[in-house]
Amino acid sequence: MLASATAHCGDCIGFIPSGGGGSFWKSVNSGAVDAGKELGYDIYFRGPQAEDQAGIQNMVLEMIRQRGCKAVVIAPGSLEVRPAIDKLRDAGIPWIYVDRSMGAQAAAGMVGTDNYKAGQLAGEAMAQRLNGKGTVLLFRMKHGWQTTDRRELGFADAARRKGLKVIDAGYLGAVYGTAMINGSAALGRYKGQFQGVFAPNEATSMAVLAALHEQGIAGKVAYIAVDVTDRLLEGVRDGTVAGLIAQAPHAIGYQAVRMAAAAIDKKLPAQREVILDAVYLTKTNIESYLP
Repeated sequence: MLASATAHCGDCIGFIPSGGGGSFWKSVNSGAVDAGKELGYDIYFRGPQAEDQAGIQNMVLEMIRQRGCKAVVIAPGSLEVRPAIDKLRDAGIPWIYVDRSMGAQAAAGMVGTDNYKAGQLAGEAMAQRLNGKGTVLLFRMKHGWQTTDRRELGFADAARRKGLKVIDAGYLGAVYGTAMINGSAALGRYKGQFQGVFAPNEATSMAVLAALHEQGIAGKVAYIAVDVTDRLLEGVRDGTVAGLIAQAPHAIGYQAVRMAAAAIDKKLPAQREVILDAVYLTKTNIESYLP
């Protein structure tokens, strides 16, 4: 836990999500606002609507700089934001990476999920569900996307280690509609060849659930998804989703703003990386997870 920072009424901290993942980022925003209220900072939370609109982050970064925000929290969508982040550095404005990083640049800190471990958790849960036998489809989100790349790798490593065969079903894309079309096509292409399915983030998780219904196999194969939405929770309850890998988005937003405030006050702790574990939700423990 980061030490308390001094209140700075009227000052702001910019917070730029990567886009997409509406429920995930809504909860991150809630955590950021809670921390901002505690510490006396307004939170200027703006970002692209979808993961494939990373260039918009550059415009938001400039808006934040013009507003005079004292620090920035950002989930970098691509290398396109590096020049804008360089301007922050030159202006002496600290930034915190959230959810993913661009390691080469000297951020004040990083807050996010252990994504490889989250993927492993899903792979182990899938193997347990299938009693260590059978074939699973691994859906991917987008090539080179740090968070989902790590989850996908963790899932594949754990599932294979536990005795499952993994079919790489390809990249679905970052946008729900495209992901649903691609997912449904892949489910049809591999029909009868798999007993389980994994999707790595909110957009793909929602899209694959819809695709499973479209193909008439929802509830007939084990489906493990990542992130929590009302629709996915409904799926857990009705048996069309075997389980969900749930991150801690409120805590991510909260800790990121606390770290940003500490950077403003030049009171950063020695440990500048906060990595949170995901949990596996099923019918048996889902109600205890919900507020």
